[in-house]
Amino acid sequence: MTATMDWTEFAAKEFEPRDVFGLLGYTPTPKQEEFHAATEFDVLYGGAAGGGKTKALLMDAIRDCDRYPGLRVGAFRRSYPELKESLIAELAQVGYAKALGATWNGTEYELRFANGALIMFRYAKTIPEATRRQGGQYQKLLFDERTLTPPDVVSFLESRLRSGRRDIPVLGIRSGTNPGGAGHGAVKTRYIKPTNYGKKVITDARNRTVRFIPSKLSDNPHVNPEYASDLQALDGKLRSAFLDGDWDVFAGQMFTELKRDRHLVQPMTLPPSWKRYNGLDWGYTKPWAVLWAAVDEDGRVWVYREIYKTQVGEADQAKQILEAEAVGENVAERYADDAMWATRGDAKPIADIYAENGVHLTQAGKGAGSRVTGWQRVRSYLKEGPACPHHRAQGWTTCPMVHIFDTVTELYRELSDLPHATKGNPEDADTDADDHASDAFRYLLTNLGTGPEFPILDDIPAPAAALATPIAGGAMAVRQDADTADWWLSLDEDDGPRPGGTVTVE
Repeated sequence: MTATMDWTEFAAKEFEPRDVFGLLGYTPTPKQEEFHAATEFDVLYGGAAGGGKTKALLMDAIRDCDRYPGLRVGAFRRSYPELKESLIAELAQVGYAKALGATWNGTEYELRFANGALIMFRYAKTIPEATRRQGGQYQKLLFDERTLTPPDVVSFLESRLRSGRRDIPVLGIRSGTNPGGAGHGAVKTRYIKPTNYGKKVITDARNRTVRFIPSKLSDNPHVNPEYASDLQALDGKLRSAFLDGDWDVFAGQMFTELKRDRHLVQPMTLPPSWKRYNGLDWGYTKPWAVLWAAVDEDGRVWVYREIYKTQVGEADQAKQILEAEAVGENVAERYADDAMWATRGDAKPIADIYAENGVHLTQAGKGAGSRVTGWQRVRSYLKEGPACPHHRAQGWTTCPMVHIFDTVTELYRELSDLPHATKGNPEDADTDADDHASDAFRYLLTNLGTGPEFPILDDIPAPAAALATPIAGGAMAVRQDADTADWWLSLDEDDGPRPGGTVTVE
């Protein structure tokens, strides 16, 4: 028997389960029945508010604890107050499962069963809080309102899934949630898009089956009319998320103006005369993100390449940046995270290591202006201006002041799924969400002068005519050969060419 075998197969071999739901007076709705019958390893049940997700999560765990002696279940939310208002409140509604012989320990927040099984109600909002569970062992995990928990915390807790006994199976993960929150993007990436919004079951890279069961308010006949009326009265964005369970528009979404059909373009050759820039957010355990952008004659920004990786050392980061660039592609300025100039004990500043490997950086200047100011700059570029030559040729009269190649997938994913902060300044982004490429984008745009201007051009400028030419061989631009590009030579006597150096082209 493998650790991830189908629990129904295990149960059929070992147990004669009793009617747990009947003993607790719980009658599942048809959608809850579908959730309880799911045999996949990792199941998300969610969408609209009021679909009975929390009750289903709890009852599923109680049934398994009654069925498997010695089973350990971890039930998580960000804080104990949230647990008390959700999972523990539902537990109280069924009398703390006393009808099954279970005992509630309100001091330890644990539900103990006569057969040695245990449900542990725990909180974890940060990695340090999650690491308190490092020595713990769970055979089943529950995440209530999963999108509110940062993705890295969820990933760490998932690493605690294991069993040291052959007679106790690892049952997997059960989550419930609404759209929105710091984990919205990660949940959408793992469950929503790959399953085609719940239409199919997938198998992930670890050979674990993954399923999404969408729920709507109408799926729960027990919802009182007042609650339904309150959801109906919400504004458009909140209504779409909480009433309809819309994962593409959610409450707290940072950049609602971002549209796939407006901001994304297919890769094309960009004129060599356009200045190139980098935006760079440093990371090692968390993602390291680099963006390449070109600025056209109208001040419009074209983001044409990205790197988005983890666990790449500083010297290798610099080398990979240079390797990504085509011969003849000269970057005028590379705006980087200010933290790269900080000293860390005896280690050199990261910016120095970059420079030693041929990539010279410019501080983005995070301290000079607030994060909110940077996000406002992003908004200004997401807005529409007079159409560029490329889109005018397609009959458009306006288009956004930033275009993103559809190969720059991580930036678009982050921007579309980035939520507002839930604490502090509500105009800021939630720093618990994936924001690495978004930060690199913010550094870049904040340093591009005073922002885009919108001149109306009667004729297509000659350099821009090259926009109609598709990319050949994957090159983003064609640069002068080093032998003829005198301006590319170092100004220092006898130094010779500086591959990867930053230059300003007049």
